[in-house]
Amino acid sequence: MKTSAIVLAAGKGTRMKSELPKVLHPVCEKPMILHIIDKLDAIGVQDIIAVVGHKAEKVKEVVGLRVKYAEQAEQKGTGHAVMQAVPYLNKEGHTIIITGDTPLIQEKTLLALIENHTQANNDGTVLITKFDDPTGYGRIIRNSSEEVVGIVEEKDANEDQKKIKEVNTGIFCFKNKSLIDGLPLLNNNNVQNEYYLTDMVSIINKQGKKFGSYLLSDNEQVMGVNDREQLAQAEYIMKKYNSVSVRGKEVEKFS
Repeated sequence: MKTSAIVLAAGKGTRMKSELPKVLHPVCEKPMILHIIDKLDAIGVQDIIAVVGHKAEKVKEVVGLRVKYAEQAEQKGTGHAVMQAVPYLNKEGHTIIITGDTPLIQEKTLLALIENHTQANNDGTVLITKFDDPTGYGRIIRNSSEEVVGIVEEKDANEDQKKIKEVNTGIFCFKNKSLIDGLPLLNNNNVQNEYYLTDMVSIINKQGKKFGSYLLSDNEQVMGVNDREQLAQAEYIMKKYNSVSVRGKEVEKFS
């Protein structure tokens, strides 16, 4: 069945303190978004849609004709960004949604997410991980049966929810039909007045459909790059693993 991907690349990246769009900042001499697109190509994703906004023409200039483009003129949240890509999706098939600032994600992780999603016949699946200090991440909410029933963003979380160490990585896989049908039900009744993609978890559950999760133990892979310090850290991690040699052959773990 056809697999598409939506790459969220519209943000300004204010904390980078740079005129360069956030996703174009390089890690090991390659813009972050190209690390993502190369990996999606490598795992056989047929259609890639990049949602662009801030300095869209610059992003298009770098990425070129490798992807289709959807414009998010106003940044109204991740759910709103995905809505802009819907016209490019067929009702059938599956779609990976990934942020353009996670250059350390591995191909094998994306493949495992897709496999888990399809084998479980989920309508939606979120890639999750655990952090000792989960500050800044959306927390995974489970019911008494340990099923994922919601994701609460940091700014909307209460004190008990903030203690949860299981977090959303920002990477999802959806059945296209469930995604397309659910997006119009999103609202912006939250602290940031944004349309959160994470609210699709509760929407799918309320519809009696199946939402699952896939746990990634190596949380380095999903480190988001939001400022210069994290950019340097991502560069260090990628160089460290790409220099590993096994039997005289270079092993590319992160690129």
